[in-house]
Amino acid sequence: MTGTAVASCFNYSSYASYQTSSKKTGEVLFSDSIDVNSDKVKKQESQRGSVMEEYYARKPQYKERAKERVDGGYVVLKCAGISTEDMENMSMNEFKDVMSKVIAGIPHHATRPYDEETVLISEEGWENMKKDPDYAAYVVGLLQEDRSFANPFFAMGDKGSYIVQHFGASPEDYHGVGFSKIYGGTAAGARSMYNSAKATGGIETRGPQADLQPPADYNLWEERRKAKRRKRKEQLDEESMARYYQKKRIDGMYERKLYENMELERSRTAAEMIGSQNNTSHAPKLSMASGMAFYEATFMTSDIAEIF
Repeated sequence: MTGTAVASCFNYSSYASYQTSSKKTGEVLFSDSIDVNSDKVKKQESQRGSVMEEYYARKPQYKERAKERVDGGYVVLKCAGISTEDMENMSMNEFKDVMSKVIAGIPHHATRPYDEETVLISEEGWENMKKDPDYAAYVVGLLQEDRSFANPFFAMGDKGSYIVQHFGASPEDYHGVGFSKIYGGTAAGARSMYNSAKATGGIETRGPQADLQPPADYNLWEERRKAKRRKRKEQLDEESMARYYQKKRIDGMYERKLYENMELERSRTAAEMIGSQNNTSHAPKLSMASGMAFYEATFMTSDIAEIF
């Protein structure tokens, strides 16, 4: 089945109307229903906890961690209005349907809106979950814990993940795989891998924005090439602007030097004209002024030549 993760839990109460009719039918058809139910309850109580207790005996180092997941799973089941008695009184098909709805309704963290996940449970896994509600709670608790983790790369533009979870006869048979929705460089390639990994018949959960990221034609390598071209263009633009301002500054210096030389030349010419009209006593002084003006003009002209 396919589901979209939402904040609210699956509500079993509206789903379980079959229980009332089943009980009434039982009362009519079986006069000894009390004895039958009593034997059934005793059998169920003898099986309850058997799968997890065996696991604790084999893996005592993981007992505390597993119990935390069992407790967390019962919280989710309680939110959904499902008790251990409800699970034990369901048929296998009803149990699968109800638990699939619960699993599909477990939401992902807000930083994982693009994730898509499939949960695969083997037939032996279903049977043991039905037999031992603690194992069913363990499965639910593990999934709830996993989906509550934040995505540390969300703010960096992460495109989301594909996740496939496998559950077998006991917690020891669990294994899972997750990879980016652009794993391998393309959205199409990652999608193909996910379709192959999840097979068919799993419990599917999709984030509320799973269809938004990544675009179907997304190609990581092409995006990197585009980013490289943009960076190079920005770099070239910066270099062009730097050259433009450098040239403008040099042109300004050249204009100032040229103007100063022109002023010096005019001063020298004016001094020579005045010197030719004055008496001889002033000639050395005027000649010295003219020589100094010419020297300064020549010096500044040489400065410009060195710049260029």
